[in-house]
Amino acid sequence: MLRSVLTLCLVFLTVTLTHANDGEYYTSGNQLLPLVETDIRVQREILTLRWSDDNVAEVDVYYEFYNPGKPKTVLMGFEADPPMYIDSISRNSAHPNISDFKVIMNGRSIPVSTTVVETDTLYVVNGEVQPVDLSVYSINDDYNIGSYLFTADRNDAVPISYVYHFNADFKSGINVVRHRYRYEMNVNVCTHYLFDYKLSPALRWANHQIDDFTLRIETEDVPLHFMMKDSLFEKSDSPVIDGTGKWRVRTIINEMDRKMSVYEVFMRNASIEWKATNFRPSSELHIFSADCTETGVICNPAEYYSWRYSLVSGSIHYDDIHRIVRNMPYAYRGYIFKNKYLNDFFTSRWWYIPDPDYKVDLEKLTPNERDWLKKYNEDYGK
Repeated sequence: MLRSVLTLCLVFLTVTLTHANDGEYYTSGNQLLPLVETDIRVQREILTLRWSDDNVAEVDVYYEFYNPGKPKTVLMGFEADPPMYIDSISRNSAHPNISDFKVIMNGRSIPVSTTVVETDTLYVVNGEVQPVDLSVYSINDDYNIGSYLFTADRNDAVPISYVYHFNADFKSGINVVRHRYRYEMNVNVCTHYLFDYKLSPALRWANHQIDDFTLRIETEDVPLHFMMKDSLFEKSDSPVIDGTGKWRVRTIINEMDRKMSVYEVFMRNASIEWKATNFRPSSELHIFSADCTETGVICNPAEYYSWRYSLVSGSIHYDDIHRIVRNMPYAYRGYIFKNKYLNDFFTSRWWYIPDPDYKVDLEKLTPNERDWLKKYNEDYGK
């Protein structure tokens, strides 16, 4: 059996917890060192994303790789940035905000190891991932911010990453890899969730592309309203929704005060798919909550989203805002309001899709919605 080191284009949505003035930053990432296995191709990738209102996303990636040569063992991995403020590191080196990390290859579960490594070094030596000697560094003070650990005397620092790595036995021909995990999504004062997924590492495989790529976003009990940069799928077919939902392409103003073209999507009990062949991603996947649906300016969210998710105050003000906000969970599910003010308000929202069969049932809201609604009514009255 041959043994080599390979860059794996798995998702790296690192979960980095930051208590900063502008929000909590959880997710960005990179890959293992770019030592590319030149004769293995990515023939197919299906990226499935699901998330609820607890800001925990489920990532499920299906790959089909083609190995044209003899069977071989390949070191594959997933690199995750550390939390922005490090106050502890677990003994097993697992990332504090990534959970249920699993890899299945050709129907067999693969053991996964986790290691804290020094980012700026060749940390794969002779096919082994080299750990940082944590005994040298202090990890319980305010100086350990960003991607660095500092020594006790603070005269030296080391940039670190969390690496999930495993040995993959490739047979000749088609190999199926299934990769799954859960992670906490990013939040800030303008959007109540966002995450980025790096697709460009697919260019490092032998075919320098994904022959057949599908992005699938699913939801059942929780309606989703989000935006996504559309530059990633400029040459693909239009997305297809299965279930109740709608989408549109629009131009908004991003955080850098620049124009950005996005898909805006609203759906419930539905899925949406983007498909592309001979896919050579020129940008990365960037998804975020559609809090700016009214204004078209990311840093100026709609007032009803500002109140609902404690975002920065929006510039558009509505009469009886508290009445609007406490009825948002029902409007999301298509309730047709008998009150003229509420009916006029919600029917004029782009995302609203009426459902004549929907009946208000507090118990069918999510636990987060029920808890939030109870507190909101206590604070602002019914």
